[in-house]
Amino acid sequence: MFLVAVVWSSLILVVDGYVGHNLRKQFASQSYTATTGQITHSEVTRHRGSKGGTTYGVDIRYRYAVNDRSFDGTRFRYNAGASSDSGWAVKAVAEHPVGSQIKIFYNPRAPQDAVLSPGVDGSDLMLVWFLMPFNMVTLGFCTWLGGWLRERLFKPVAGGVRIITDGPRTRIRLPEYAAMVWCMVAVGGMSFACTFILLIPSGFHPSLRAASSVLFIVTAAGAGAYWWQWRKIHSGEDDLVLDEGAGTMELPETYGRKNRVTAAFSGIENLTLEIIEHRSSKGGVSHTYAPTLWLRGEVGAGQKLADWSDKMKAAAFTDWLRQRLGLSDVPAPRA
Repeated sequence: MFLVAVVWSSLILVVDGYVGHNLRKQFASQSYTATTGQITHSEVTRHRGSKGGTTYGVDIRYRYAVNDRSFDGTRFRYNAGASSDSGWAVKAVAEHPVGSQIKIFYNPRAPQDAVLSPGVDGSDLMLVWFLMPFNMVTLGFCTWLGGWLRERLFKPVAGGVRIITDGPRTRIRLPEYAAMVWCMVAVGGMSFACTFILLIPSGFHPSLRAASSVLFIVTAAGAGAYWWQWRKIHSGEDDLVLDEGAGTMELPETYGRKNRVTAAFSGIENLTLEIIEHRSSKGGVSHTYAPTLWLRGEVGAGQKLADWSDKMKAAAFTDWLRQRLGLSDVPAPRA
């Protein structure tokens, strides 16, 4: 898991850096100096993929002069890549026939750096939202890596869960999903949906207005999901409550419980760390670790309190809670 997180995050960050650099350059090109140049070559490029699909791009070359020095340029836009839509490529070539005089926009501090189409358009913003699902996975990996390192370097109390003490009552924040997880799912899901709703029909060249609207909707969805879950968590709905004065424990409505469950300390038989095996459709196996409460007279599965991929965090929390409940030493995890 650690290796997968590092490799994935590194690759996506490299892609983000490349796209971000080109987006910054494309934005800066709005203030480039204009001069007149001549088109020396103009054609639509076609590339047939291994699965039979064809993508289209442009190969437009031009010559221009700055301070009596001649330059040859090949850049149409900084982020201009091939796509399945041939319309934009055909239009671009038709607007730049060989031999025509055309405006060239060059960087005054580096005259050899020039473009034919300056300024940000919908295809530039499209790349931002197209990468959103991948970036949300990367953010999830980075969050997991941060927690993983924190547990091993600083060994926080109870595995780092938030503990709030109010007299004889102790509230332990144990939401099934953090607010940031809801935010990432909303952003990633909305971005993915917009790919089919707008991006593919537009041939990966949406209008600036449409692309801006999508970014607004995706951002609003993420902020709304985060706020909704943050309020729920801070309302105490997902808190595990220990009342040492009354000698009771109150379990939240999480992990399949439809109502809050109150159990007396004396009715607690055991607290174990369960190992849960997960098998993917391709045969891969992973594990999560669930601190689980067992009540006297309870038939069937125990009461799951949490479910984490970090074994050290789960073990630290289980050990801390067993001590608070006055149970015996931690038994070996059960498969």
